[in-house]
Amino acid sequence: MAADAAPQGIGKARFSTKTVAIATLSLVMVLIFLVFFSHRGLFKIYHLKQEKAHLDVENQKLIEDNSRLARSIDRLHNDPEMIQDMIRRALNFVKKNEIIIQLPLKDEGNPVKAAALPDRPPPAAKEGTEKHRPRGQSREVQDPQKHKP
Repeated sequence: MAADAAPQGIGKARFSTKTVAIATLSLVMVLIFLVFFSHRGLFKIYHLKQEKAHLDVENQKLIEDNSRLARSIDRLHNDPEMIQDMIRRALNFVKKNEIIIQLPLKDEGNPVKAAALPDRPPPAAKEGTEKHRPRGQSREVQDPQKHKP
């Protein structure tokens, strides 16, 4: 009976090698999934690093804009010429003896069109006036003060 009292687990493996390999493989797969796709996984870390780089670039642009705007504010407080220039641009004011020339926008699809004149009858021709006068030549305008009786 002493032989019957021997434990059954001695000399026998409880789990087969195949079962241990499958369990180990599944555990490794779960760990890999957790490493890459958990809330602190490598995939999330990669995206956070990309977002940080993007925000750093945007932050640098905003710093440059802030310094540019601070210089503009300082000039607005201390530079009357800049104030005058901004008013002239915004309200289309001109200085004395200044001429503004506006050129049409360059549109490939819309050629420059002449303004349509309203429909009105041609002026009546007076006797003694030239009907066909070459361009660039104007008729003499008489001074109305010379002919006063």
